[in-house]
Amino acid sequence: MLGGGGLFAAFPLAYAIIMPAVYTPIIIMLLGQVFRGVAFEYRARTTRPWIWDRAFAFGSVVAAFSQGVILGAILQGIVSIR
Repeated sequence: MLGGGGLFAAFPLAYAIIMPAVYTPIIIMLLGQVFRGVAFEYRARTTRPWIWDRAFAFGSVVAAFSQGVILGAILQGIVSIR
């Protein structure tokens, strides 16, 4: 989120155009990151660590895929409605 804050501070017009276009993938990416952190913590506290290993892998894939979607959306171009 530091990138979003930096984008807002340096280029507010670009922020106003880019962020609404990628809100959904950013939220999904953040949820994937939270899922990874939760899986990492609970893996050490359970008798079935394989469940949390899969949860960690799922969170990693979701976060990486979301980053790819965000990058793809930016590289393809975002249409402004102004």
